[in-house]
Amino acid sequence: MDAAQFDNYTERLRASLESIREVLGLVVLGSTADSTLRDEWSDHDFWIITEVGAQAALLEDLTWLPDYQNIALTVKHLPHGRTIIFRNRHKVEFAIFDATEVGSGKVDRYRVLIDRDRVAQLTAAVDEETRRQAQAKPDALENLCVVLWSACERHMRGELLSARQYLDGFAIDRLLSLISSSEPGDKRKDVLDARRRLEQRSPELAAELMAVRAQPVPEAALQLLEIAERELKPKAPTLAWEKVTMVKGWILSVS
Repeated sequence: MDAAQFDNYTERLRASLESIREVLGLVVLGSTADSTLRDEWSDHDFWIITEVGAQAALLEDLTWLPDYQNIALTVKHLPHGRTIIFRNRHKVEFAIFDATEVGSGKVDRYRVLIDRDRVAQLTAAVDEETRRQAQAKPDALENLCVVLWSACERHMRGELLSARQYLDGFAIDRLLSLISSSEPGDKRKDVLDARRRLEQRSPELAAELMAVRAQPVPEAALQLLEIAERELKPKAPTLAWEKVTMVKGWILSVS
């Protein structure tokens, strides 16, 4: 979709939902809310807030969704979420909440397009709680150490695919979350996924992590710990860096 088509779809969605009495709110999320993050691959991501008990009807009858006649793929996310791809490859992802359920969601960037009952207030509270939960936990560095040692254990046992999942997935996620939490002023980061837009925010680090993924697990684990020390130790010298040294020794002893 080009920019005009994207905005046109958003407006059609807003107008369609505004005509439904049971709909109390429409909140667009991510790049749907922030055009500076948008490109030809962007999807429409949004929440619908309804009166209590109205979700089921909207999920069963999708005629409110613009271009519903051209749906190609539908995936259900419990309890009230859907991912839909149309035949032109346009994707929408949405969840339908009533006002008592909104607090179970998480948001990063958002805009409220329909507000019939405290929707902006409720969404702002969710945004605040999402950012609070994104702060690094006191044991986050030790958690990274545990995940990397577990990756090495599985590698040494011959569980190579599982070891790669621990390293390439879990460990890198934890490392990037730690780094992200140390950069509170960077408005480009994604609170929900620290991998998002890393290539734009920190291309050198992104390239380094891609290169780490090509290395054997023990060597990659050591490099991730070295990245953690380089990126975080100057900013957070009181973290459990002696545990990093200890786990480095364990990895060296088995590699």
